[in-house]
Amino acid sequence: MKPLPMFADRMEICGNTDIFFDCCRKLLECSEMLVLAEAGGHRIAVWGKHLTASDFSAGGLHVQGEIAAIEFDGGL
Repeated sequence: MKPLPMFADRMEICGNTDIFFDCCRKLLECSEMLVLAEAGGHRIAVWGKHLTASDFSAGGLHVQGEIAAIEFDGGL
């Protein structure tokens, strides 16, 4: 396994209720069913119920709610 670069973008998944993104580049869409973000050179869609996004101004992103699926849309 190749070691991660020191400043690699990270995503931490905590159960099915919380996702933390480091270095989120852009929040593209946010609704109760979908949070679409640009992070780590990918567009990442988080699908679920009662979703909220917070902490975006600190360069990261916290998505909270009932998470049902996570989709990665190739590299940007």
